[in-house]
Amino acid sequence: MTRSTERRRRPRLERADLRTVYLLGAVSAVKGLSLIVIAEAIARGISALPAGGETLRDAVLWGVGGALLRAGSSWASTVVSSRAAVGVKEDLRQRLAVTALSDSSGVSGSTAVLATRGLDQLDEYYRSVLPAMTNVAVIPLLLGARILFADWLSALIIVVTIPLVPVFMALIGMHTRDKVDAASTALGRLSDNLVELARGLPVLIGLGRVEEQTKTLRTISDDYRATTMQTLRTAFMSSLALELISTISVALVAVTIGIRLIGGSLTLEIGLLVLILAPECFAPFREVGAAFHAAQDGRAALARAREFVARPTPATILVTGTEVTGAEVIGAEVRVDHVTLHFAGRSEPTLNDFSATFAHNRTTLVAGQTGSGKSSVLALLGGQLASNTDGYELAGSVSGVDLRRIAWVSQHPQTVSASVREELALYGGNTSPELAVRVDAVLAELGLAGLADADPARLSPGELRRLALGRAVLRVDDGATLMLLDEPTAHLDAESALIVERMIERLCGTVTIVIATHEHGLAELASSVITLGETSRLREVEQATGPLDRVRRGEIEPEPDRESADPVKAQTWGTVRALWEFLSPSRATFVFAVLLGTLSALFAVSLTAVSGWLIVRASQEPAIMYLLVAIIGVRFFGIGRSSLRYAERLCAHNSIFQAATELRVRLWRALGRNGITSRGLFRGSTAVDYLVGATDDVRDLSYRAVMPPLVAACVGIASIIAVALLYAPVLWVLLVLFAVCLGVVPVVTVLVDRSFSQRQHTLQSALLTRFVAMLGASRDLRTNAIDGRVRRSIAEVDAELGAAARRGAWALGLGHALTVLGCCLAAMGMLVVCAPFVLSGGLAVELAAVFVLLPLALIESMAAVVDAVQLWPSLAAALAKVAGFVGDEIPESMEGQAADLETIGRETISSPVRTLEFSGVTAGWPGVVAPTFSDVSFRAVAGEWVMVEGPSGSGKSTLLAVALGFLQPRDGRLLVDGRASSNYSGSELRRHVTWCPQEGHLFDSTLRGNLLISRARGDAPSEPEMIAALERVGLGSFVASLQNGLDTRVGSEGEQLSGGQRQRVAVARALLAGGDIVLLDEPTAHLDADAAESLMTDLRIALSDTIVILVTHHSVEAKTGDVRVRLAASTATDRHPARMFEQPVAV
Repeated sequence: MTRSTERRRRPRLERADLRTVYLLGAVSAVKGLSLIVIAEAIARGISALPAGGETLRDAVLWGVGGALLRAGSSWASTVVSSRAAVGVKEDLRQRLAVTALSDSSGVSGSTAVLATRGLDQLDEYYRSVLPAMTNVAVIPLLLGARILFADWLSALIIVVTIPLVPVFMALIGMHTRDKVDAASTALGRLSDNLVELARGLPVLIGLGRVEEQTKTLRTISDDYRATTMQTLRTAFMSSLALELISTISVALVAVTIGIRLIGGSLTLEIGLLVLILAPECFAPFREVGAAFHAAQDGRAALARAREFVARPTPATILVTGTEVTGAEVIGAEVRVDHVTLHFAGRSEPTLNDFSATFAHNRTTLVAGQTGSGKSSVLALLGGQLASNTDGYELAGSVSGVDLRRIAWVSQHPQTVSASVREELALYGGNTSPELAVRVDAVLAELGLAGLADADPARLSPGELRRLALGRAVLRVDDGATLMLLDEPTAHLDAESALIVERMIERLCGTVTIVIATHEHGLAELASSVITLGETSRLREVEQATGPLDRVRRGEIEPEPDRESADPVKAQTWGTVRALWEFLSPSRATFVFAVLLGTLSALFAVSLTAVSGWLIVRASQEPAIMYLLVAIIGVRFFGIGRSSLRYAERLCAHNSIFQAATELRVRLWRALGRNGITSRGLFRGSTAVDYLVGATDDVRDLSYRAVMPPLVAACVGIASIIAVALLYAPVLWVLLVLFAVCLGVVPVVTVLVDRSFSQRQHTLQSALLTRFVAMLGASRDLRTNAIDGRVRRSIAEVDAELGAAARRGAWALGLGHALTVLGCCLAAMGMLVVCAPFVLSGGLAVELAAVFVLLPLALIESMAAVVDAVQLWPSLAAALAKVAGFVGDEIPESMEGQAADLETIGRETISSPVRTLEFSGVTAGWPGVVAPTFSDVSFRAVAGEWVMVEGPSGSGKSTLLAVALGFLQPRDGRLLVDGRASSNYSGSELRRHVTWCPQEGHLFDSTLRGNLLISRARGDAPSEPEMIAALERVGLGSFVASLQNGLDTRVGSEGEQLSGGQRQRVAVARALLAGGDIVLLDEPTAHLDADAAESLMTDLRIALSDTIVILVTHHSVEAKTGDVRVRLAASTATDRHPARMFEQPVAV
């Protein structure tokens, strides 16, 4: 490893961090002084117990003062460190957002997790590492100085042994660093895979590969778990080593003190003082070791974040001159001069010495066959291509473009807002009342008024196209001078296409427009044409029928709000039951971990008690044989505490990581089970939120919120029993302490917190979702120059998150302070309560010392309860979120409609399927009273094609959902080979169906990788089969021209292919799947007329013995003998059954 790599990995302290360190140093000094005062008070108090008097009273008063100082330092440490973490995270997130938005790699999962969950790990770094480091720098010096003045020999032993702790810590830290990096890399890889799987879920459903990808997900998750557990095992082992070194060193001091007390060369007061302070000298080193390893994830995230933001800025080939302003660009023509674009692995460049001029305020058509480079020209004008990016070579220049004044409509629009209305307002540029009116007007004109408050992620591709055009229109209103339109009418019916054409026509002459299209209607708007390669024949769109000003409902599925329940108000028993269900894969291991944790805490209490008894008894100068059992006990409890702590942490984390893996798999299966009934689930942000965010929340919180209360309760019960057996009259002090620490303090903490911690976790989930959405839409945002607005909105959420974190830290610090104060005051209270019993002879001094030291030994266990109580609402929320998603119970609104239930049908379908029949089928989406369509009847046999036509919102996707088995008919029957579909489970039906969705997602892999998923691994297509399928869809010559052939990478979402090429690869994949029933959803979108005609001819040959259902907006694709089903749309106010009919095509 190079020295420069070491420097990059080591988090450097910036100016704000240094201020925090100085402040924490002052807090550490106060804590050190408080420890000295408390130790002095206890030592003097126990020594004065036989005599009582003013000495005891003064000791108690000093102890109370020390308790107040220690409580104040505990509160200040938590608050100061947490506030520092918030500031650093907010700064780094914004810098990450800026860098990520300019990144063209398309990798969003790992980057989003780094910017959210990764940076959240800094909380542990700032809350644990920095305070521990300042404690190391200050507390041992203060305590060591006091010990030196009291007993130089004990000070010498501490000085000799204490350097062993940092030496071992450094050695183990260097050993674990690479493993932590490997775990972070595994999490990033997992996140990227989850985003890819979610975006491609429709493809996996259509190919029947969901379960196979479940195995892949499990493998990736298991790898992540194994890597993380290996790291944790080493880290826990390091903590064990540090604990053992500290324990042995303190034991050596204690034995030395005991022997000298027996010999009479040391007083009891000094012996107790040294005994109490010696462990506190080692405690900061143990804390920094444990914190260092616990915060390794945060340190690694900090290093990766700083390395990420240091990436070079993409170099543009846009030339506007060094002093040219946006005003000077306005009014100028756009020129492209000698541009060459050559993708890696291609034998020919996509653009070869391309030059063109786009006249100011004129409309230019970029024409050419599929794959000729039309989208590349638009990407070039939009500033999306950089000259210093891997994957392609770019040379030449572009002038006359102001990147701040571009309106862009992409082939695959991505959204970031919560509603259609908000998405349009985002692109409008301001929040004035005039904008709201303009947004409503655009919605009405596009026929989207009925969907204004809908989630854009649940729109159909056609509706999304109209939304994207509306965004561009508002960009023009906001000052954009260049409009780039990449197939804006793809996936649109005739009526919608005409609406789009009319909107664009009204803009002609007022803005420079560049259009790439295969549609004849749009081409007629152009005043000039630039042809790339050979001329292609344009496609005709059928004439629209019906009024164009009608606001149509749009086909969108209302879905239940999965987070509508208030988890904070949910019954505790419900949360416990959900937790028990989460732990089901490893319940026994978790219960065993609780037992180990309880034993470890009891050993720690016993170590303190035996050590105190040993010192006081030794001061009475008995024969050493009477102390041998106690001496052995000190060693036993010291080593046992460390060993049990190691075993407990290992068992608990292994148990929870196993449960988290199972939960992640269940969530993925739930995504697949919901299928196409919820388009919102196909978003990468949704997948990461559930599969990474929610899963990690449950994983992390289930340990931190559950283990401490259980351990504390068990320790409390054991302590009460022990004190009751030893000397019951002092038991009430302990009962009051537990009532305060386990009752009053948690209640006060919750009241002060006021659910800010739970809100903090909710905001963290929202931040993760928004970050993934932002990165997924980075090209839309960057090209339309609104990325700054989105970053500001994320900054607002981050600021709200920071405010919640600060308030939560204030409450947490208060809870810790009250716990420390309560335990210290209980120790002083024990002094007061025990004094009369000791004076009367009813209680031995050594036993009184045990009772006095006991509350101090309970501080760690009791303080952990505060953290747990504050985190419990967040755990309840996380469990409610995932339980509502993966639960076996189906909401009442879905009963009788969700087909993929094990309780519905267990018969198997004989292959191949020869007939498919809809008999009077009425169907609709769950939760909606009105059906999407009614009384559909048609019958198709193998070799026949069913042409499904109709405008957006007429129910085409609903019909496909029924055919796929995701929706059961509300009325009528779906018959498969004459048998009702209710006899089969949804998964059994889909085993015989292949679906090619409208947006045929391509995974970020190679052509080969995208085609291999068409069939199961045991029946994977051979290379000749894949080549033949590509030739059938017209890509034979294209693949032959690739240097790497099928091993050519296609980029994220197939970005290195044209829209038409992506579509044909998706169709080829469906052909390879070989289903008995094939569902094709607009397979010729993005293709020119000749390519579309050729593809349909090849498909009819390839599927000549298959039942095919084709959804299309081009009736010319129908042939004689096809079954035609025409669906009529309903309006937002007209929910009567749609008109349908079956008729043969007359040619």
